[in-house]
Amino acid sequence: MKKTIFCLVMSFCLVPVAYGKSKAKETPSPSATTTPSITPTPTPGPHWTPPPPVDESAKWINFRVASALQSDINGTNLYSLVDLYLRRRLDKNNVSAEGDIRLTKDFSNSYNADTFQIRTADVSYSDFFLTAAAGRLNVGDPLSPMKFFGNYSTMGIRRLDGIQLTLPIHFSVGVVDSGQSIDTSSTALSLFYFPSIFSTSYVNYDTTQSFFLGQARVSANLWDIPFIVRFNMGGCSNDFYDYSVVNGDLTYSASLAFTVKRDFDFYCEYGVQDATFSNQSNVFGFGVHAQHIYTIGPLSIDDLIGEMQVPIGFSLNNTFTGGNNLNSSASLLPQKSWFVELKTRIKAINLNFYVTNSTGDYTFARLNKTNALSPGPGPITQPVGMGNEVDGLGVPFVGSSYSNISYIGDVEVTF
Repeated sequence: MKKTIFCLVMSFCLVPVAYGKSKAKETPSPSATTTPSITPTPTPGPHWTPPPPVDESAKWINFRVASALQSDINGTNLYSLVDLYLRRRLDKNNVSAEGDIRLTKDFSNSYNADTFQIRTADVSYSDFFLTAAAGRLNVGDPLSPMKFFGNYSTMGIRRLDGIQLTLPIHFSVGVVDSGQSIDTSSTALSLFYFPSIFSTSYVNYDTTQSFFLGQARVSANLWDIPFIVRFNMGGCSNDFYDYSVVNGDLTYSASLAFTVKRDFDFYCEYGVQDATFSNQSNVFGFGVHAQHIYTIGPLSIDDLIGEMQVPIGFSLNNTFTGGNNLNSSASLLPQKSWFVELKTRIKAINLNFYVTNSTGDYTFARLNKTNALSPGPGPITQPVGMGNEVDGLGVPFVGSSYSNISYIGDVEVTF
C-alpha cells in the first residue's frame, strides 16, 4: 500500500517538470537552426561622374552672309563671304566656348572657296577668383576701345593664338555721403601669353618669339557715367624690329572709354610701341561711336563711328610709320589718319560703308620687301602681319597713300 502511494506521488511531481519549461529556454533542434549567409563584398572601383548635360539655352549659333566691294592697297575686289558663329555662353558649370568660321570667295563662276578661316576658337573656365581661356583669342575688345585704329600693344592685330588669365577685383573708393564714390564692377588684372604674333610664314614656336602682355582694367561708374580705364604693358625677349612691340624691351599703352546717355561712346588710346624709342614710336588715337541714330520708314541708321590717329613721335627710321631701313631716300614721316564707318539697315538687310586714308601705320602691314627684312633675317617674301581691321566685317583695310581714300561697301544679312 505504501509503495503504491509513493509511485502516485512521484508521477504527479514529474509531470509539471516535464511540461512546465519556458519556450524561451527550449533547446532548438539541430534541424531548426538557421546558418547566416555571407554576402560578397564588392570590389571598390574609381569614382566616376558623367559629364553634365549642356544647357540648351547656353548654346548659340548665328550666321552672316555678305557681299562686299573693297578698294584699297590691294586694288578693287568684289567678294562674298559666309560666317558661322558658334557660342556656348558661360553656364552653371562655369564653362564657355566660341568659334568663328569664315568662307570667302571672289566673284566668279567657280563654286570653290578662295579662303577658309578659323578666326576664333577658344575654351574658357571661369570661377569667382580666376578666368582662364586658351585657343585662338579675340583680344581686340579686351585690349583697346578703338574700333579700327588702336591695339597698339599688338601691332593692330585683333585675333591671336595664346592663353589668357584674368583675376577679377571688386572694391569701392570715395566717400559715399558726398556722392562721389566709385563702385567697380568689372575691374580685373589679366595676363596674356602669345607664342608668336608674326604671320604663319615667319612664325617659330621655339619660345624665341614669345610675347607677354599684362593688363590692369578698371571698370566703374562715376556720376552715372560708366567708364573703363585700361593699362597694357608687355614685351618680347628678343629684338626683332626696333620701333615695334617685338623690340626686346617694353611696350605699353593706356586708354579711356566712357558712355553718355547709353548711345554715345567716347574713347581714346595712347601707345608707345618701343620704350627704348618712346619719343619716336608713340601715337594717340581717339574716336566716337553713336548708336541707334534714326529710323525713317524702312531705313534705319544704326551706327556711326569716326576715329582719328595722330602720330606724336616723328622719325624717318621708324619703318612702321613710313621709314625705310633699306633705302633711306624713300623714307616718309607719318601723317594723321582717319576712319569712318556707317551702318544702315533696310528692314533686316544691313548696308555698311567704310572709308579711310590709313596706310597701316603702327602695324606690321607697313613692312614689305622694299623697306625691311624679315624676322629671319632675310628678304620679306610674305606679309609679316595684317593692318587694322574694320569693325564688324573684320577684314584688313589699308590704303595706298594718305592722299587716296579707300572704301568698302557691303550688303549682309545675319540670322
